Amino acid sequence: MSEPVRISVVIPTYQRCASVRRALEALAHQTMPAAEYEVIVPIDGSDDGTKEMLDGFQAPYRLIADWHPNQGRAAARNAGIRLAQGRLIVFLDDDMEPAPGLLLAHWDAHPRGSRRAVVGPVPIPVDASSPPIVRYRHSGMNAHLDRLAQPGYQLGFRDIYSGNLSLTADVLREVGGFDETFKLYGHEDYELALRLAQAGVELGFCPAATAYQAYDKDLAALAQDCIAKGRTAVLFARMHSDVSSSPQLATYRAGPRKWRLLRAPLLLLSRWFPTFPERVIAFVTWLERRRPRRLDTYYRLALDYFFWVGAQSALREQRRPDTRLMRIGLGLLVLFALASDLRLLVRARRDFATIAPPDDITRYEDRFRELRRVLPPRARVGYLTDVTPPASVAGDDPARLAFKRYVLTQYALVPAIVLPGIHGALTVGNFDTAGGIDPEATRGRTLVRDFGNGVMLFRTAAE
Repeated sequence: MSEPVRISVVIPTYQRCASVRRALEALAHQTMPAAEYEVIVPIDGSDDGTKEMLDGFQAPYRLIADWHPNQGRAAARNAGIRLAQGRLIVFLDDDMEPAPGLLLAHWDAHPRGSRRAVVGPVPIPVDASSPPIVRYRHSGMNAHLDRLAQPGYQLGFRDIYSGNLSLTADVLREVGGFDETFKLYGHEDYELALRLAQAGVELGFCPAATAYQAYDKDLAALAQDCIAKGRTAVLFARMHSDVSSSPQLATYRAGPRKWRLLRAPLLLLSRWFPTFPERVIAFVTWLERRRPRRLDTYYRLALDYFFWVGAQSALREQRRPDTRLMRIGLGLLVLFALASDLRLLVRARRDFATIAPPDDITRYEDRFRELRRVLPPRARVGYLTDVTPPASVAGDDPARLAFKRYVLTQYALVPAIVLPGIHGALTVGNFDTAGGIDPEATRGRTLVRDFGNGVMLFRTAAE
């Protein structure tokens, strides 16, 4: 009769066959003997060949694949818990590549009789070829891990993440596992950690239990994660109303005033036009290609915006159905907010004059009037401008000036949909009239019509 395993490694996955294979290959090189651990892969409805890959994978350890219809990460982890035979359960995300000593480090972090939940470092490796968004995530993760590693630092439930987490099966089953109400990305690990802390479980950090995160998400995928986190933050707040659910939920009125003034209309546009977040993704992706000096700031602001897109969407759903009393209360709250923010609104008017003065708006309406007449209603067109925007009298840096010009162009061409870069056959050109056409920006495009004042319409060469 074989000896019982000491550790059960649970790796939930969805549509990431190649990532899971990397994790399984890394687990084959652990310093812990292979007979002492098992690996369970709950497949959360994947149809990308993950099940077939696992069926044929030759592992030195016991490998269990469990396919079930897509139910979310919390349900997938619980499925793994039910199959686990080890005294200690280690959760890894499917994009982790565990270091050889990871399992022994987790095992040593749980002496007999202890009641602990332990996270290990999840650094994101980068090199010269790494995209800007990966470098941005690398910096943020390093700052978080440096804080956890400080001597004497006491972990709170918000410090816990399930990408590299260990706890005994007894403790996990005692608190009930993950809450399967969480179907979307985010906060299911916070919610478990909160219940663990309330049950007297010590939250710890083990620097030796390292798993390297093979981060391969682009901006669009990260934006969708942030929208999901906004929604799950509201769900967490509803479940634990006595706890501040997410630092971001409490900071809507915090942060730079100019950003708050810009974010409010962006969120309003997102409510009116469901595809507006896609335009923001397209614009920030366009910025990525130009590598402005303050790209990390634009990332931070954009991800904050996406979080609030998700949070406000969930809050609106939570408020339904409205009652007459609730509407009256909301109206009184709005009146109170307007009264208390009168000074802020006065300043906002002054700032708006700096961002897009009426003269600019009028000028752009006049400048694009002829083009607007020839564009089909609700046409989706690309957008080109100078590779190096002209200097701004207002002192805007190039990226801010480019964004201002893009927003004003979109305003002038409504109801057409203007997207940065090349989208479909037609592309709008918005160039500095003093410099004429920027040949680098228009390379590969055929001029259809020049409307004057730097406004042009191009067709892609392929068309």
